[in-house]
Amino acid sequence: MDMEAEKRQEEQEVQELQQVQEAQQQEELEKLKEELEKHKEKLAKLENTARLVNQRFMELQKEYEYLKERYRRDLEEHKKYCYEKLALELLNVLDDFERAFESIPKDESSYLQGFEIIYRSLKNILENYGVREMQVEGSVFDPYLCEAVDKDYNPDVPPNTVIKVVRKGYYLHDKVLRPARVIVSVPEEEVT
Repeated sequence: MDMEAEKRQEEQEVQELQQVQEAQQQEELEKLKEELEKHKEKLAKLENTARLVNQRFMELQKEYEYLKERYRRDLEEHKKYCYEKLALELLNVLDDFERAFESIPKDESSYLQGFEIIYRSLKNILENYGVREMQVEGSVFDPYLCEAVDKDYNPDVPPNTVIKVVRKGYYLHDKVLRPARVIVSVPEEEVT
């Protein structure tokens, strides 16, 4: 019986050892599960951070493209209108020529021809740079294009029509460089 008792005791020790090992394995498994959960949480946080960083990167890239396009348009517009101040000053010279033509007697044709050549050259230079004259006489008065310097009754035209241009207006490409100064028709009852 001793053998059987020893055998049983051995089996019992083996069982206890197996139970201890299973308990240790279970404990290790629980620790690994906890560690896995922690790593999953870290991974989720890192994925969220990566998504936010990527989203911000895309936003910044769009903003960069927008700013690049805006800079290109601004530069293009600046090139188009950079000589606006010069053109305005040259228009005063053009006005002086026109007044000189009006004051020169017609028998002084040689002077008149010389002035006309200079006048046409100056006007061509301005046109080459996009400066063009407004055609407002006979049209409806537009306060964005004209300054009304006087009003007059004219039975031949409807009220609020430009009847005379006192000083010509000009465009620089599609922008009003200098508004025209005009006389506008009004109804008879307004003239007093």
